[in-house]
Amino acid sequence: MSDSAGKAAIVTVHGTGDTAETDSGDAKWFQTDSSFARDLQARLRQEGIETDIIPHRWSGANSAWDRERAANKLAQRIRGLYKKYDSIHLVGHSHGGNVANDAAVLLKWGLKRTAKKEKFDSLTTIGTPFFDLRTGPLQIFAGLLFVVLTWGAVIAFIPTALGLIGMAATSTGIVNGPVWILPLAYLFLVGACLWFMLRMSSQGVRRILRPRTGGKTRTSVLSIWHPNDEAIAFLQRVEELPLEPFPRGAMFRSSRASAISVGVLIVIITSIAIPVLFAFGIDVLNIKEWGGAPVDPVTGLAAAQTPEEDAAYFAGLVIAVVILGLWIAPPLFTLTYLLFRYLIGGASEVGLRGTMNRQVVGILRGIAMGRDGDQVLCRVSPRSHTHATREHVLTGECADRMKHRATGKAGELIEKYRWALFSVGGDSSASLTSITTDAMTWDSLIHTTYFDQPEVSAAIAEHIARTVRESAHAKAPAPAVAPEAPKPDAVAPAPVTPAPAAAMETPPAAEPSVPPSREPPPEAAPQPA
Repeated sequence: MSDSAGKAAIVTVHGTGDTAETDSGDAKWFQTDSSFARDLQARLRQEGIETDIIPHRWSGANSAWDRERAANKLAQRIRGLYKKYDSIHLVGHSHGGNVANDAAVLLKWGLKRTAKKEKFDSLTTIGTPFFDLRTGPLQIFAGLLFVVLTWGAVIAFIPTALGLIGMAATSTGIVNGPVWILPLAYLFLVGACLWFMLRMSSQGVRRILRPRTGGKTRTSVLSIWHPNDEAIAFLQRVEELPLEPFPRGAMFRSSRASAISVGVLIVIITSIAIPVLFAFGIDVLNIKEWGGAPVDPVTGLAAAQTPEEDAAYFAGLVIAVVILGLWIAPPLFTLTYLLFRYLIGGASEVGLRGTMNRQVVGILRGIAMGRDGDQVLCRVSPRSHTHATREHVLTGECADRMKHRATGKAGELIEKYRWALFSVGGDSSASLTSITTDAMTWDSLIHTTYFDQPEVSAAIAEHIARTVRESAHAKAPAPAVAPEAPKPDAVAPAPVTPAPAAAMETPPAAEPSVPPSREPPPEAAPQPA
């Protein structure tokens, strides 16, 4: 039997830009020896629950694709823990909560027919800006069609491979080489491509069948967040702001410079290029014919001219062409300008402005949200879009403490770099780079200081302990939930340190048709002062 039998696994998932090189250590909250991990384990040990901290490290990039890959690996890792631990609990911070939530979707968390099959017991997120991942109707149709084609290729592949193998086994040889080259090449090359298609199609099916809040899931997410969490608030503002990179009339106004450039180009070609070409013997406008040569009045034929007269005649034609170009330059420029401005600029204003606004706004919001795939990220919220959510909003003393600390650290950070940033002629780029990499930057945000608060670890421990007690498959913890009154000579068990009243757990978000949770409703908490 494994040494972890009877234990609970707590899988910690870090957020964006917060990875580490090893699982062990105390520098990061999710590492095995961090103060948060030790405090959480101590609180659960008082409840009779032995635990192992299992960090799940990923790239930490602000990328939807990286988060999706991290969720796939996390789901595989949780499956591997099923036989080692009695219960499994996920704790994710920031976008690590999105990774954990997507892993829960992949594991069909809350969709099992019986609770005994659900060894993945709880999911807690801290400061997570949940995204609603949407797939368009056209992408859904294309995905379903791709699935049909993929399985059609699988059906065709099997008899073809068997036929080629049978032919190779019964043949004595072929003209151009050994008999097994063709079947082996088909098996490995086409088989590898087919395996790749199957992976892509299964990913598409998971996206199409992604559950929504109010569906059939029986589980709920515990979401812990601060009302002034910078990450959640920033992404919500990015989504809500009415961004319009190209305001009304912008395309028409911007066509002015292009119209002038095109008009000038046409005038240059007419007034300069044609005379220059004529001087080199290229008569673009057939000037010699309409200009005419001197005629002998007696014979009616072209009069003989001396070289000097020919040169003067040619120079006169060149001057005439230049003057003609100058005459037609103003109307030609005006006509070109108006046509380009009102036809091209007007058409762009009417037909392209809306499309370009949507494209640019999508790119800007995608940069902030880490969108780099084919899914739309929207509806930023501290609540999960796939499972019912129990919100634990930090208020009162805990919230004020986090705000005051973040304010103080931010002031120290500005004081540290203010003279480097605001010095005339100084290298401000190096200072900005230092700010982004300074360890103090981490402490100057509310979003990154949750794990310094005892109320947070207390709330997570209480949630995990309650889930373990109610689990249908986990072994009961050592102390009973409601112990009998101790006998006069008995020693009462050590009490669990409760969370201070500064951290309030609010009732579940009021959403229509939210399925009942596997957990009992949270106890009523006192109102914040």
